This record gives sequence, structure tokens and C-alpha cells, in this order.
Amino acid sequence: MDLDFVFYPRSIAIVGITTLNVKHWTRAFLTGLVEFKYPGKLYLVNPKGGQIEGITVCKSLEEIGETIDYVIGLIPASAAPELVTQVAYKGTRVIHFCTAGFSETGEKEGIRLEKEVLEAAKKHNIRIIGPNCLGVYCPDSRVSFSPLFPKESGNIGFLSQSGGNFGSLMRDAGLRGVRFSKAVSYGNAGDLNEADFLEYFANDPKTEIVAMYIEGLKDGKRFRQALEKISSTKPVIIFKGGVTEGGARAVAGHTSSLAGNERIWDSLCKQFNIIRVNSLTEIVDVLVTLGHFTRPKGRNAVIIGGGGGASVMITDKFEKKGLKVPQLPQDIISKIREYTPVAGNILKNPVDYSDGLGFRDKVEKTLTLINEWEGADFIVKFIRAGQTPTLGKKMGLEYLLEPSKTGNGITSKPVAAVIEGSLLPPEQEGTYETMKFYADRGLPVYHSFDSAATAIDRVLSYYETKDRRG
Repeated sequence: MDLDFVFYPRSIAIVGITTLNVKHWTRAFLTGLVEFKYPGKLYLVNPKGGQIEGITVCKSLEEIGETIDYVIGLIPASAAPELVTQVAYKGTRVIHFCTAGFSETGEKEGIRLEKEVLEAAKKHNIRIIGPNCLGVYCPDSRVSFSPLFPKESGNIGFLSQSGGNFGSLMRDAGLRGVRFSKAVSYGNAGDLNEADFLEYFANDPKTEIVAMYIEGLKDGKRFRQALEKISSTKPVIIFKGGVTEGGARAVAGHTSSLAGNERIWDSLCKQFNIIRVNSLTEIVDVLVTLGHFTRPKGRNAVIIGGGGGASVMITDKFEKKGLKVPQLPQDIISKIREYTPVAGNILKNPVDYSDGLGFRDKVEKTLTLINEWEGADFIVKFIRAGQTPTLGKKMGLEYLLEPSKTGNGITSKPVAAVIEGSLLPPEQEGTYETMKFYADRGLPVYHSFDSAATAIDRVLSYYETKDRRG
């Protein structure tokens, strides 16, 4: 299905935006479009008229004498069916209803209203996103319902039935360098549903990876077919909400979807080599790994950091996930010992380099030796808040990012960073700065030993399965 008209509208009308000079949730849609510098025609509609941010507010749709491709409906649910009829005469192709109060309530009136909206839309050949959702984000077309999302385009498509989960994921992903081609919060999926968007992403050349937060299905058979097609050519990540009895009840009250059986989802993901995760953070971890961590030749990691206890923990986490932390050969250890004090440094792997990370020449020599060792497939650098008075970027890893004195790169092996933060305000600030420093330079950054090990294992398992199946 071609949904370019959804993600690349030439004109947008926001119907029901507040004219009061207060912070209000309806203003976020306008702020997002303004901050992103949406290049198309933008109309605001409210019976009170006036102006908002220099834009004239039309008192009715009749005042707009041109075609409106895309309508954002922020009006009460009771007025939604009438809005569909009104915009039909404006050449509108899609309406996104942020409005709640439809079938997700479980009440007869809400169910009736949603049915009426869908019948009117079908009659006038208009597609509906939602209701009860936040709509579309497409940095390429400068469409966003939040000014906080990344403005740069990427290669990831994201589907989310939950608008709140959408926003949380986007903020974490943006901080860690993940960029999106297109994304959509689609709520109740009364009309356009997960299968429609999945089919579109399968054929979209700008989308190379797909992630989903999904609560239930409107058409299980069609979804399965779409999933089979897209997973044959593109990595797919799924976080399935509502897998417990209580979660299924919550799903019914959130988006009126059928949650589905846990074992069925497990089987589906295994059959099509889908990467299944259990949280929004894990979605981002996997996206960071797929996008910024070049596939290593194998599972052997060399871990560099300061702290004996941390070295033990990260080794356990990695090896429990099927990653290997092999001991450095004695000849490499001996060479490192030539310029590294014995006190405070354990050089077996993990390389507990407590005394020496502040000296570039020593770190460069050590990284060069590790890079030349065939037993190392990738390098992981870990930093813990509290290792220095402020957790700053000058902790050794920047040497992997900058050219060496001779102008050559330090390592040709994939590199990842684990940055464990803290709740203490000074260390929080340092954690943020350090994470942003590395993420802005294209390195995969993880919040914990466990998240790094889990994500790297999942992505390597995905590739290994893909190789076996040909």
C-alpha cells in the first residue's frame, strides 16, 4: 500500500487547536510543525478565530478556499463524524484523530461514534489514523507532532499504538544517535492499522529497519503476511504489550485491541527471525546496535575500563549472554606491562586500566596491540559515574574516535561504550555530556552492562540465524 500521502502532505489543517494563551496539549501539534519548518500550507481552525504565533485562525473550514491534504482532529469525539463530512469537500485524503473517547472506552456510545466516523470516511474515500493517537512523524517532510524529536532523517521506521510510549522512545533514541525515516502513533487502528504501515515500510526505500510497539491486531492474517514479507529483507524489532492477563485487560482499555497469546507471539518471532524485546529501552538498545555497531566477525569482546568489581560484573553479563571475554595472550600483556605500572592495573581482559586512561600515548599503544590481536572481534569501553569527580568525555574512549598522531585511525574493530550513570546531579550532567559526545560521533552507547550484552547478543543472533537460513 502506498501511504506517501500520509507522510508527505502538501497541506495540513489543525482543527480544534486552543486559542487561549496558555500551555495546552493541542498547541504541541502546531509547535512541532513550526519548529520543524513544515514547508507546506498550514491552517488553524477554531470557531473563536484570532491568531496564534502570527498564523490566522479560521473560524470554520469554509474559510479555507484550497485543498487540505491532511487534517489533525483535536475536537471532541461527538463532533468527529461531522468533521469527516466537512473535510470531504476539501479534497482531504487522511484525518488523524488525536481525540479519545471512542471504542477504547468499551462504552456503547464510544463504539458507536467510532463506527460512524469510519463509515463516513469510507463513503468519502478518506483514510483515518487513530482515533486516540498522536499521528505522524516524518523528518524528511518536516512533519512532527513534537518539537523535541530529532530533525535529521534516518533509516528506521517505527510503529506504536501508544502515543506516550512513542514519545518516550523517541527522546531516548534521539539522544543516542538513532534517526528515523518515518514513524506513526496509530492508537485504536480503526482504519489504517499495523498491517497497512508494515506493508508500506516493506516497500519504502528510505526505511531499512523497522521497530514496533504493538498491543494487538486488527487483522492477524494480513499482519502475519506483511511481517513475513518485510522480515525477509529488513530487520524487524517487536515489543509486544499486553502479554499477561492483566496486561490484556489494560490493552482493551487503551486501544480496544485484541492482545493475543504470549506463545503465539514467541513462535511468530522465531519463525520469521524477528528480534523480540521486552521494553522501550531494549528497542533503542537494538536500534543503536543495528545502526551504529558494525557487525563483528565473531563474539569475542575485549573490555576496557577502570574497576575490578565492574570488570567481574561485565564479564559475567557478557558470557551469560553467549558473548566471550577471552584472556589476552601473555605476549600482549607483557608488551603492555612495559609502559604500564603494575599497581592498580589488571591486564588480562577485561583490561582494568585504572592507572593510565588519562595518558593518550599509553592508551594508543594498548588499543593498537588489541586491534592487531586476531582473538578480539570487538572492543567495549565502560565508564562508571563516580570514577572521577565529574564524568567527562576525557576517559580514554575519545582516542578511538580521533586520528592518532600519525593520522591513522586507532582501531579497525567495532567499538561500543557502556556509560553507567548516577542519580547525583553533578554526575547526571556528566553522564549526559559523555553519552552525547559519543553518540554524536556514531558510537553505540548503552546504559548498563546488561543492556549492552543483551542487545549485542540479540543482533548477533539475528545475523547468525539469517546466515543459516540463507
